[in-house]
Amino acid sequence: MSFILDALKKSEIDRQQQGGAEFAAIPQSPKASSVPRWLWGVGFLLLLNLAVLLGLWLRPDAAPSPTQGSVPTISEAGPPSAADIAAPPSFEQKVAAARQRPVEQQKKGPTEVVATNTNQAVQAVLISQNPTAVPASEPYPSLQEVRASGASELPDLHLNIHVYSSEPAGRFVFINMTKLREGSQLDEGPVVAEITPDGVVLSHQGQYFLLQRD
Repeated sequence: MSFILDALKKSEIDRQQQGGAEFAAIPQSPKASSVPRWLWGVGFLLLLNLAVLLGLWLRPDAAPSPTQGSVPTISEAGPPSAADIAAPPSFEQKVAAARQRPVEQQKKGPTEVVATNTNQAVQAVLISQNPTAVPASEPYPSLQEVRASGASELPDLHLNIHVYSSEPAGRFVFINMTKLREGSQLDEGPVVAEITPDGVVLSHQGQYFLLQRD
């Protein structure tokens, strides 16, 4: 019996030795070479730059934002304050203004009268200096009456157009198809002394007469 146990132990030892030899005969793979850490960092930076460039290239073009210095600041006008809005005049102010108006009118009255008198005096001087001025109180004979009396030889005169205005500068007439104003002289000799609403007062050789409208 002991002989059988010894044989089994010997067989087990031989088997273990053969297994260990086979394991030792298997070639082991060489140890992978280690990569430096700085190389990994460079690769990461390159990938990051590539991603940024790709994002800029794919982004749509955007209008450049204006700088703060080149664009003037425009302040929005707000609603006017209560101080800016003029308050309507009170009842006391209206009463004071109404009392002040008669005083101002009394102050202006003498000045206006003096100015009117001055204008009348100037007009009187101008009329006296104008040889063609006609006295307003004197009636004037017509062209036919002067011819009939034979006091003056008058040419044929025809009032074609008669325009009267309250302003002397706006008055004019056409006599024998010639445009004339107050103070103008016809080629035939008579002088236009005055343009009236009824016609034209002419002066010829010291004789005044009225050329009436047709």
